[in-house]
Amino acid sequence: MEKKRGYLIILPALVIGLFLLLVSPELFRRGREEPAPAPQPAAEERTVVVRLYFANQEYVESGREDLPMFKAVDREVKYKGDDLIDVVLQELRKPPAKEGLSTALHEQLTIRQAWVEGDLAYVDFSSENLHGGSLQETLLVHQIVRTVTGLPGIKQVQFLVNGEKAESLMGHIATNEPLSLENL
Repeated sequence: MEKKRGYLIILPALVIGLFLLLVSPELFRRGREEPAPAPQPAAEERTVVVRLYFANQEYVESGREDLPMFKAVDREVKYKGDDLIDVVLQELRKPPAKEGLSTALHEQLTIRQAWVEGDLAYVDFSSENLHGGSLQETLLVHQIVRTVTGLPGIKQVQFLVNGEKAESLMGHIATNEPLSLENL
C-alpha cells in the first residue's frame, strides 16, 4: 500500500513537471540570461595616397585645347572598412588651395550612395540640382571616372540618378552604360 501511495505522489508531480517543461520552457529560463554577443571589432582606420583629378581653371576659362583639362593631385586620405570610395568622392569636393584648380562636384550635387561591386563602382546622384551645360557635365563625369578608376580594382563607373540608370546626368553625355578611361 505504501508503494502505491509513493507512486500516487511522485507520478502526478512528474506529469505536472513534464507538462510545464513542454508548455512553458520560458519559466525555466528566466533566471538564465543569454550571453551578450561578442562585440565586433571596429574597422581599422587605414591611410592611403590617392590621385584626385581637378579641373584646370585656365582650360575652363579659355577653352584652349592645348591645355590639359585636368590636373592630378595626390592626397593622403584615411578611411575605414569599405568606405574608400565615399571618402574619395568627398575629397573631390575640396580642390586644393593651389590656385587654378576647381571641382565639378560642387556641394549642391548630392551623391545618394556610392559602392563597389567587383571592378565596377556605382555613383548614385540625386536628381536635385543635377543640371548644367555640356562642359560642366563633361568635367563632372571625367573627374569622377578618372579618379575612381585609379582606385585599386576599379575599372569602370556606372552613374545612376535616383537609383536608376539614366541616359545622361545633365543631357549631354551618355551614362546608361558603365564608363571607363577607354570610353570617355
